[in-house]
Amino acid sequence: MEIDVDDALLKDDIIFYSILYSSVTVAFAMAVLSKFLTNEVRFGFRSFLSLILLFLGEPLCQFFVKGPGGLIVFTVGCLLVYSILPASHMPVDNKAVLVTGCDSGFGHALVLKLDSIGMKVFAGFLDKDGPGAVKLRNKCSDRLVCLQLDVTSEKEIEAVTEYLQQTVGDSGLWGLVNNAGVWYLADLEMTSDKIMRHVMEVNLFGAVRVTRAMLPLIRQARGRIVNVSSLLGRLTLEGCGAYSMSKHALQAYTETLRQEMAKWDVHVALIEPMSFRTGNTDEDMLRRRQTEVWDSLDPKTQALYGYDYLNGIYSHVVASASSFPTDLTPVIRCIRSALLSIRPRARYPCGTGAEFIICSYPLLPVWLADKVMATFGLLPRHLKPAGLVK
Repeated sequence: MEIDVDDALLKDDIIFYSILYSSVTVAFAMAVLSKFLTNEVRFGFRSFLSLILLFLGEPLCQFFVKGPGGLIVFTVGCLLVYSILPASHMPVDNKAVLVTGCDSGFGHALVLKLDSIGMKVFAGFLDKDGPGAVKLRNKCSDRLVCLQLDVTSEKEIEAVTEYLQQTVGDSGLWGLVNNAGVWYLADLEMTSDKIMRHVMEVNLFGAVRVTRAMLPLIRQARGRIVNVSSLLGRLTLEGCGAYSMSKHALQAYTETLRQEMAKWDVHVALIEPMSFRTGNTDEDMLRRRQTEVWDSLDPKTQALYGYDYLNGIYSHVVASASSFPTDLTPVIRCIRSALLSIRPRARYPCGTGAEFIICSYPLLPVWLADKVMATFGLLPRHLKPAGLVK
């Protein structure tokens, strides 16, 4: 008789806890679903984690942890995952944002998006009368203001700063997106001081100069600073040394600035895209960069590597670039979130598998990481410098 009572109590416990687990699961699923339906969640590592927790967390806690402890662990886990999902966006309310590098690529697409949702966009161009600016003027509203802004020019930065001070008034500048960037391909030994300095001037010091000039206006609005880096700001690829150096430095600058701006209630975020088709990957642009690299080399280095080696690199990348994603939506969505999310993240890896790569790469032994990057890198393995062929 005692055994029957124990069995009955055990069954009652199982039913009781099953109901509680089901209630938590339904509440969690509905909360996550509401975010998906309102486009407040982008499918990525965090979304995947939430689904794993939903489908595997409940049975694991119920049958292995058991009792109230298992229920508490499952509930806390659900709350933790929910807390790291992208938050909803604040209203636009005519917020003003300055975007650099809008001639093409991410900057061009971002201006279209921000203008479409009602933001006041100041778009900086290397050539404000060029084809990129003309296209945006034709597609965007009258709110768009196109500005001449070469981020390597102190004079142009000063002119834009004075214009914005007179235009935005007491409301300040809500957002700054440092997007302007250049990309050159060459072994480090083939990267002349001239090219190296140019890459650093645009990708790193350009962002530093513009940010310093805009900080008073951004601080006034308690706004956001968004720096567009790259996955190569954390990883390195053969042939991308100068670019990676500039993005590694931009990452360090962003991380430090984020900590220092917290006391001013200014949020700083880093965007880390994978490879996408942008102006930097257009064939005409790549070939111009190839010519610049070759012409900047001294005769000794030219003889050591040979023109065929450099041409082979760029020809391979031109062919590979056709397979890069043309849909820039993942990057634009991340930048928008960094500008308008109620709870913005510090880092936004963009592209399929970006978060997985960032998490797993540091765990690999150096020799294995080097082999992986060489296998999936941009440089064809059959290419040899002229000095090796001899």
